[in-house]
Amino acid sequence: MKIGPIHHIAINTKDINESITFYGKILGLRQGETVPLEDFALTYFELPGGGSLELFDYKGKNPKVDRREDEVGLRHFALLVDGVAQHESELRKAGVTITLPTTELPSLGMRVMLCLDPNGVTVELCEHIK
Repeated sequence: MKIGPIHHIAINTKDINESITFYGKILGLRQGETVPLEDFALTYFELPGGGSLELFDYKGKNPKVDRREDEVGLRHFALLVDGVAQHESELRKAGVTITLPTTELPSLGMRVMLCLDPNGVTVELCEHIK
């Protein structure tokens, strides 16, 4: 089996407008098209390096289920950036919940921080330690 790069990451949204603000205005991802389907709509954001973020909008009809970080299943997704600490400061100013402040992980050669999107999805921003 030959596997290529990630095609998309899909997120069920609680409030599509909050999610569009977070991924578009706060993180600065480029918004693509919105595709209306029968029971929901999909809004796309381009991910640098290829692939996309796919936001599902059920117009508030999907239930919110809290998950602990140590539960089995998807833990987070990570985006490579320059200047994690600066991004953390900007996210704090925008009122984003930070769950792990900027932390050096020398054994991995990375500097990371974790935050929550409006849907409770953990997003990691990481950079290589130089």
